[in-house]
Amino acid sequence: MKRFAFVAAALLLVAGTKLHAQSTTKDSTKKAAATAKSAAKTADKAAASAQQSAKSAEKSASAAKSEAKTADKAASTAQKAATGTTPKKSSGKKGGKKSAAKKDTTATKKP
Repeated sequence: MKRFAFVAAALLLVAGTKLHAQSTTKDSTKKAAATAKSAAKTADKAAASAQQSAKSAEKSASAAKSEAKTADKAASTAQKAATGTTPKKSSGKKGGKKSAAKKDTTATKKP
C-alpha cells in the first residue's frame, strides 16, 4: 500500500505540473495579445499626434515663407535707400525759397 500511495502521489505531482505548465502558456498568450492590443492603440495615438504635428509644421513653414518674402522686400528697400538708387528731386529754382511756417497770432489768448 505504501508503494501504491507513493506512485499515486508522484502521478498527481506530474499531472499537476503539466496542468500548471499549460495554464501558464495560455495566460502568457492572453497577456501577449493584450500587450499587442495596447501597443497598437499607443501606435495609433502616436500616428495621430505625428499627423497633427506635421500639419502644424506645414502651417509654420508657410508662415515662415511669407515672413521671409516680407523680409526680402524690406532688405531690398533698405539697400536701395542706402545706395541712393531712389530718384532724387531736382534742385531747380522753380518756386524759390520757402520760408518756415509762421506761428498763428490770431488765436485769442486766455489770461
